[in-house]
Amino acid sequence: MSKVGVGLLLSAVLVLTPMWAAAAEFKVGVVDSMDIISKSAEGKRVEDSIKRKTEELSRPFAQKRQELAKQVEDFQKQGADAEKKLQQFKEKEGAPLFQKLEVAVKAVAQQEKLDMVLDKRSAGLLFMDPKLDLTDKVRSKFGN
Repeated sequence: MSKVGVGLLLSAVLVLTPMWAAAAEFKVGVVDSMDIISKSAEGKRVEDSIKRKTEELSRPFAQKRQELAKQVEDFQKQGADAEKKLQQFKEKEGAPLFQKLEVAVKAVAQQEKLDMVLDKRSAGLLFMDPKLDLTDKVRSKFGN
């Protein structure tokens, strides 16, 4: 132990020794004040008063909370309906384009004698030789 550590230890012993001697005469008691208050008639009266005030103040908020929850639920249902309608609209509007694209891809695949053509945007393609990209050839068959 260092000299500083020994010095601090000795100082603590010298300072605390008189306190330990006096501690023999020093008595401590512990009280559970909340238990005493909550079980007393006066404490129960205050608790009931607080409970009534809490209910009084929270009643308008509880009603508003229910109204807002209903509005959120209605909004989510409307949003889901709108999403469903939008998806159906996209499919309906896009169907002729995808049919036209399918014809163009099939024509190029037959011309190039390919067994399979992958869409590089949705097939998870990570690498390909650029000479395999048929986009421009299909675009010409598609009409752009």
